[in-house]
Amino acid sequence: MADTFERLIQLISSQHHLDTSTVTPETGLADAGLDSLAVAELLFSIEETFGVDLGDVAPDAVPATVGEIVALIDSHRTPS
Repeated sequence: MADTFERLIQLISSQHHLDTSTVTPETGLADAGLDSLAVAELLFSIEETFGVDLGDVAPDAVPATVGEIVALIDSHRTPS
């Protein structure tokens, strides 16, 4: 999870030009500076960056925190 978290934070920082120095797994996506459009863009970038297929994430299943996104990524990764 730590590796996924760090890579996700780097992705958020570079893609959305946000200061992620205070972001923790418990940080809400809105609190991190991501609106709904930014979250949708982030999910597409996650698929490319992490090599996972998240499929169609239903609107009511969109993660609310950074930690929930990390868990979603990890649940779709194949063990190496």
